[in-house]
Amino acid sequence: MSEINLTQPPHLDSLKWWGEQHFELQQAQAWQFGTMLFRLTRGLKEWRLEYHRPAFQHDDEQQWQRLNDSAFAMPQPANIERYMFHNTHNSLQLMPRLADRSVVIKPIDPIYIPAGQRGTLYISTPLWIAGLVDGLADPLFEIPVLQPKDTWFGKDPQHGELCYATSVDGRTELNLLKPRAFRAVTPIEFHNSSPHQLRFDRMNVPVRALPLFYSPSTGRLWTSQIKVYYEGADHPARVRIENKTPVQAGEVNAIHPPREPAGALFNMFDSFF
Repeated sequence: MSEINLTQPPHLDSLKWWGEQHFELQQAQAWQFGTMLFRLTRGLKEWRLEYHRPAFQHDDEQQWQRLNDSAFAMPQPANIERYMFHNTHNSLQLMPRLADRSVVIKPIDPIYIPAGQRGTLYISTPLWIAGLVDGLADPLFEIPVLQPKDTWFGKDPQHGELCYATSVDGRTELNLLKPRAFRAVTPIEFHNSSPHQLRFDRMNVPVRALPLFYSPSTGRLWTSQIKVYYEGADHPARVRIENKTPVQAGEVNAIHPPREPAGALFNMFDSFF
């Protein structure tokens, strides 16, 4: 993709890639999000979306840039989607969304919570790009910036759900979690009131039940906080989704409500050890 010219260098400092985009008739605008090439074209009666992602993507691909030459040849394989309207408006919003399934995270190193202890783990999950136009309640499109892998979470093939999988370097201190343009931070607070030390190797994060926020002061996208209470092997872990972000997020702006209502209990863990 070296032949593609840029209007400006990659946004090394700014994580905020979203917002309202203005289009003249027949105008195309293009971006590079990580290694995904992305182009939108406004016609008189349709919006045309084209995008290409390489077969292999890495979570560290978190830079983005607006492309100067929007008429470049889209590499193959290219995905093309066309959306018909009676007449198109001159603006469209690109906005972040949390994943449309639960996300199973696997810490690079196992996490232990000693008996009687509590602590907060900061993790992050991948984001989708949504296209919004006036007059429509639902997005025109929602596509992941980096396509996550599918995984099954449950006790057996009959009891569980299809999720996305991602590895994370969960941190107990926020300043050690690297800010990323295409991932949102979720704080998970653990309370182990059992007499045993706990260990877990993976965790099912119910992102569909989480709201999404943006914090201008930290430059990060956040979800609300999750609290996990574990009292012993005879009791399932209790999970509570808070309706706010932690104080470390600072002042936040609401980006998107939860995709679905939060239930009283989520199966976040297939096992504790």
